[in-house]
Amino acid sequence: MGKKQHSKDRMFITKTEWATEWGGAKSKELRTPFKRLPFYCCALTFTPFEDPVCTEDGSVFDIMHIVPYIRKFGKHPVTGAALKHEDLIPLVFHKNAEGEFHCPVLNKVFTEFTHIVAVKTTGNVFCYEAIKELNLKTKNWKELLTDEPFRREDLITIQNPNALDTKVLVEFDHVKRSLKVDDEELKKLETDPAYNINMTGDIKQMLKELGTEKGKEIALHGGGGDKAQNERANALVAILAARSRIKEDSKSKNDEVKAQPGYSIVDAASASVHGRSAAAAKAGSSDKTAARIAMHMAGDRTPVNAKMVKSRYTTGAASRSFTSTSYDPVTTNEYEYVKVEKNPKKKGYVQLQTTHGDLNIELHCDIAPRTCENFITLCERGYYNGVVFHRNIRNFMIQGGDPTGTGKGGESIWGKHFKDEVNSKLLHSGRGVVSMANNGPHTNGSQFFILYKSATHLNFKHTVFGGVVGGLTTLSTMEKVPVDDDDRPLEEIKITNASVFINPYTESDEEEEEKANDEKNAEDEENDKVGSWFSNPGTGIEATGGGVGKYLKARNAQPESTPDSGLQAVGVAKKRKLGASTRELKDFSAW
Repeated sequence: MGKKQHSKDRMFITKTEWATEWGGAKSKELRTPFKRLPFYCCALTFTPFEDPVCTEDGSVFDIMHIVPYIRKFGKHPVTGAALKHEDLIPLVFHKNAEGEFHCPVLNKVFTEFTHIVAVKTTGNVFCYEAIKELNLKTKNWKELLTDEPFRREDLITIQNPNALDTKVLVEFDHVKRSLKVDDEELKKLETDPAYNINMTGDIKQMLKELGTEKGKEIALHGGGGDKAQNERANALVAILAARSRIKEDSKSKNDEVKAQPGYSIVDAASASVHGRSAAAAKAGSSDKTAARIAMHMAGDRTPVNAKMVKSRYTTGAASRSFTSTSYDPVTTNEYEYVKVEKNPKKKGYVQLQTTHGDLNIELHCDIAPRTCENFITLCERGYYNGVVFHRNIRNFMIQGGDPTGTGKGGESIWGKHFKDEVNSKLLHSGRGVVSMANNGPHTNGSQFFILYKSATHLNFKHTVFGGVVGGLTTLSTMEKVPVDDDDRPLEEIKITNASVFINPYTESDEEEEEKANDEKNAEDEENDKVGSWFSNPGTGIEATGGGVGKYLKARNAQPESTPDSGLQAVGVAKKRKLGASTRELKDFSAW
């Protein structure tokens, strides 16, 4: 209560309230005054370095960029002081298994909040905690990795998170003065746009012929290199031959030429229901045959596990003949058969016999069906027989599956790359995991690798399709084989034979045939049965059990009555009396 109790009851807000509480424009003084350079970037190009060097003030550069700068300007890019090549100190950054910079002593990953220092005498980079606990406090003036002596003045601070005013980009001397080194490659790139492009083969020829008459002619014919042009020419020849053959067959079979059935709206509706395009439904048989030939030559081959399955839709022949007079009348509906890929539900098992022992591999055909199908088919064809493992890295993996032995060859059973089949159930965790080698997403061929230890950084980048379930001692023997600088084994590790123990893609067909035969036999047995309780109760099989059949059995067992004598009549009457009481309660004749 008071004189100014309603002073806040106004229909407006002040400038300060708008700026601080309502998301209005902030003052420039409240903004961050600088952008800080990350520790892993060159202070001259602001990009991640490859061969790092530093100066005594802790500025890090890439040696490929700082040397030309010193030759031209002769001063420090950050402070502007005089600088010579002899003042540069090479640095040694250590990385962990994931490729991250870390301290080699504490294994602590470097972040923007880590205090990072380097020893001038050796160039090794550590976190400040390791130097403080193991050198400064204990007064042990020996380098932690090499045991070389150093002094306290030899410690160079690469990054100090407590000093936020260091490494401000706008304060760098070369940024203020706009000092740049004239790059010869940039000059060439300005004059020649194709200078920085790695041109080989068809690309080089295409860029040379770009804009010429020959280039325009190639563009009119569909473009591509010699291989693509030859494939199109062969496909065109095959299409023309198929059309001519179909026409000749039709003429020889039918002397009278029948009119080609027209295309109606029913065809379009049927095509859309069945998942086909209207153009595909409208196409004639000759066009479809030619299209199949062209698809086969282009590499679109039918997968091994593709089967014809009865669809829930009909062929549409009855409705088409009912609405169109150009089609013959059809009074029965038939189900349409469609081609689908039926994935197996079992695991596959393959044995790779190598020069160093046998490896038994379990394949996850139920989770990665296409990859396992490719691997099993290649094994059955003998594709891997005589193929060497061209890459072997201890504590990581061994790679093979390339018939050329270079790591750049190999192809799938379809003659082209196929897509990845990554799954959260299959990860690169554990020893003996079998995965596909690729050159990027969806570039799988025939090469594969087997892990010696977990490699989580490969998850969802490579398709895991199996695992070693027998022969881990063989895997250990292969891991110990010495290699050269290119990780190629000095002692040849070769696959002598690949045997398929269980192929779920063929067993599924056998199971389906057995199931169909059992159903057919059961149906035949039902048809052979004559005389059932509802159709002909007087004949057929004898009713047993505690169901309705026991009443029918009791009725059929009753003898017929004959009035031959009085005694017999009395006996029969008593029996019929008992039978009457039974029939009154338990017989179905009164229904």
